[in-house]
Amino acid sequence: MRLSTVAQAKAIDERSQREFELPGDVLMEAAGAVATREIQLSYFPEIRRGGVGIICGPGNNGGDGLVIARHLHSAGVRRVCVYLVAPQNKRSTLFDSQLRRCKKAGVTLLDLERTNDLSSLQGMSLFVDAIFGIGFRGKIESPYLDVVRVLNALKKPIVSLDVPSGLDADRGTFVSECVRATQTLSFGLAKPGFFVNQGPERVGRLRILPIGFPNPLVREVACDRFAMTEDLVRRALPRRGATKHKSDFGHALILAGSSGMWGAGLLSASTAYRSGAGYVTLASHDEPLEILKDAPEILTAKADEAKLWDHRKWTAAAVGPGLGVSDETEALIKKLLEIEDAPVVADADAITVIAQRRLYPLPKHWILTPHAGELSRLISVSAKEIEQDRFRFVEEAQRKAGCIVLLKGFRTVIADSGSDKKISVILSGNSSLAKAGTGDVLTGLIAGLLAQKISPWKAANCAAFIHGKLADEWLRAGGDRRSLQASDLREMLPTLLHRLARSARVG
Repeated sequence: MRLSTVAQAKAIDERSQREFELPGDVLMEAAGAVATREIQLSYFPEIRRGGVGIICGPGNNGGDGLVIARHLHSAGVRRVCVYLVAPQNKRSTLFDSQLRRCKKAGVTLLDLERTNDLSSLQGMSLFVDAIFGIGFRGKIESPYLDVVRVLNALKKPIVSLDVPSGLDADRGTFVSECVRATQTLSFGLAKPGFFVNQGPERVGRLRILPIGFPNPLVREVACDRFAMTEDLVRRALPRRGATKHKSDFGHALILAGSSGMWGAGLLSASTAYRSGAGYVTLASHDEPLEILKDAPEILTAKADEAKLWDHRKWTAAAVGPGLGVSDETEALIKKLLEIEDAPVVADADAITVIAQRRLYPLPKHWILTPHAGELSRLISVSAKEIEQDRFRFVEEAQRKAGCIVLLKGFRTVIADSGSDKKISVILSGNSSLAKAGTGDVLTGLIAGLLAQKISPWKAANCAAFIHGKLADEWLRAGGDRRSLQASDLREMLPTLLHRLARSARVG
């Protein structure tokens, strides 16, 4: 799913008017019309039962709200009231034009700046938030702050136009207060901030409404932010033909585990098998014989054995989980760097070694999978600051590391190392993944897909989505957020992969 940043959304709007001769008034009418239809379909009982209060700020977002008010009024909705929070000196030209039309149509208007009568809001059964648009960033202040607080306190359904007022549409954050929408109607494209930080809890149900932006222009401008969906995963996963044999599905080398940490290696290696790799070898500084009783299908070796490197049979590698931060781990990473065509996923201790010993820039086909704490070691920015602007800092990390960077967390974001510099956000996952070992499963999943010759970009995105989807399935099946174990993800993987493959064939 294509996303647009605030700057891109403004560019699409401006260029639609300038290059395609679509006046702002026409686009506003289209936005108001499709939003009205969506509100009527979604909130028919509320509209019939009580009144619709439309809170309009002074800009074009408020103008969209005025269009909705006029359409609802003309459709015969019994009680439609526009509450103006729009100082005269801040009103846009389009807002004033729509306000005149509302007055001529006989729509009820109440200026909250003059009356300060917020108690009148209590009689409404549905609200439309048209206070601020996508361009707002900063702190909501008077007279808007009191209105937003009352709206949130009333516990009535709220439909936000384009973005909940107060939310930073790029980062998903807010400073003082923000509308808690029941539903958000986003015009043209969804925005990155809808999916990260506080965005999801403030956006509510998301609907993306087309309002006539030219498709070639949208594809040209909104070209570097994407959301990974289940449909994209289904199309990207490798097919498994009936006549294939194990050598066709690659050999994953998992450099992981050490004394007391063999579980990390076992989780990664067994998940690589579960994801479809034909062979999996688990290698470490010491040969991991302890795990053979639990996973006899896994091949084992010592990492310094010549046969692993002189006559390479493996097609992809993973390095880091439970391996330890040591000179030996650094030596293994350097060995991998000497192999020019090998796709590698580096996690956990490998990320720490890479950051501490400045082994970057890495090859473009490598994948780093840090959480915010690990990323902070690479770019010298606090984890708290990283979490506040995940898109910005994953992009900064990618530039520094030179490879694909997958920033784990809610929500996972991934920066590509290609020339187009794409960034994706993964629309799956929940807090049940906040448990030791779940990252080792993700590492093995990526390595298994890489071994099957999926491109590193697709492997990172598919694995991250599937990883999160497994956690969502856990909750859907009645599991508790506190109880998920990493091994549960591994055991659930075959069922989910089967369903994805089956739906891909049907599609």
